Amino acid sequence: MFNKNFSDKIFSLHRYSKRGIAITTDIFLCVFTLWLAFYLRLEELVLLKDIGLTPILLTIFLAIPIFWVSGLYRTLFRYSGISILSTISLSVTVYGLIFFSIISIYGITGVPRSIGIIQPLLLFVLLITKRFSLKYLLTGSFNKLSKDKENILIYGAGAAGRQLFTSIEGNPKYNVVGFLDDNPN
Repeated sequence: MFNKNFSDKIFSLHRYSKRGIAITTDIFLCVFTLWLAFYLRLEELVLLKDIGLTPILLTIFLAIPIFWVSGLYRTLFRYSGISILSTISLSVTVYGLIFFSIISIYGITGVPRSIGIIQPLLLFVLLITKRFSLKYLLTGSFNKLSKDKENILIYGAGAAGRQLFTSIEGNPKYNVVGFLDDNPN
């Protein structure tokens, strides 16, 4: 775990600063996974300049807006729990389908079609690794033991209650034990 002061400084950053850091690291991951996909596919070291600007820009300008729209940058890292897996899965699936379609249908010179499959899979793995690694490094654990958490109930089992649950499910201070609602359904 990082120094507590360092974690506090990261958490005290403005929301836009944290989003900027997240987007910058995702841009890096897009380019890195593209390079890694070429390396795995061609079984030889390929320089970024040899890959070309088109696939690099394609991966960045497809992935980041899709991740933004899917809400990947709305959740703070310390509160990202298991629900982030579904968000990342959906985002990367949409991205991968579009990325693969463009590479397959239009054909980008020097880019094998298999890159359209390999790169999104690598991106998926590294995005999940990044999220959970940061959560572990900044909070000290993936999920503190239930005995260390305060048990809470959420009033309202509708959309607002589910949204509240999603936002606090990874919080190291609280353990949601149930929902209360006046609607029997």
